[in-house]
Amino acid sequence: MSLVEWINKKNLIRYDRLLGLYPLFFFIGARIRFSNDFRRISLYIPLRWYNKNNNGVMFGGIMCLISDPFPSLVFEKIIPGVSAWSKAHSINYLLPAHSAVQATIELNEEEIEDIKQQLLEKGKAEKIFQYYFVDTKGRKIALVSSTSYLRKRVNKAF
Repeated sequence: MSLVEWINKKNLIRYDRLLGLYPLFFFIGARIRFSNDFRRISLYIPLRWYNKNNNGVMFGGIMCLISDPFPSLVFEKIIPGVSAWSKAHSINYLLPAHSAVQATIELNEEEIEDIKQQLLEKGKAEKIFQYYFVDTKGRKIALVSSTSYLRKRVNKAF
């Protein structure tokens, strides 16, 4: 068992705070917050001198890095016995980010039930999320499209 798994199992620190300590997220200054039921994810990225490009705006890759894993990660918390991966991820940049950006990803009960039904019938499911990064003025900066692939967990003996 890894240190992260042990900390998570002992509930010494909230899962979202633990993920925030991951070096790539930590050094960017990203804040990740999950609701208690894991159905709402909030991502925040501050604009810092080291994540600006030569035009003085946020590197697009920073938004891609932060937004990629979280839709899939929450499924493993919401639906027991499921393995989830990011299958596809794309960002359409709409405006340059001259300030901090944030995004909110939400799952409703109907979507979760649909995924559970697909898992029962086919043993696998896909869910496409679309959401925006917005700046501090509320302008849409980037449209994110993220596809999660879920499969029933198979215990294999090695």
